[in-house]
Amino acid sequence: MLTRLSAAMLALFAGGVVTTPLEAHPTLKFASPAIDGTVAAPTEIKLSFSEGVILKFSSVELKDQTGKTLTTGKLATDAKDHKQLIVPLQGPLAAGTYTVKWNVVSVDTHRVNGSYSFKVDP
Repeated sequence: MLTRLSAAMLALFAGGVVTTPLEAHPTLKFASPAIDGTVAAPTEIKLSFSEGVILKFSSVELKDQTGKTLTTGKLATDAKDHKQLIVPLQGPLAAGTYTVKWNVVSVDTHRVNGSYSFKVDP
């Protein structure tokens, strides 16, 4: 009985040790325009992460449905919330599907990246 209990406790402890580093990386918590969402005329892209990000080591790229990279305004963090990146758009987006690719470095120096798409309706 004690052996089974010890083995179960060891397994739980080992599982916790293995998953802890994975949880330490920043994750995308919220995006506007929303992931797989449809919008009319966005003026900016906002990405909110689970941890603060270092602006100078982070980037966001916007591509249209043909794969062409679109020019955007200067990437910034929200002055009150360093977990949020803001990308101003240069002008209205034409109807179509767009892809946002992001690379961020969190304040604890973890680098992560990802992408998502959204649609613009006329």
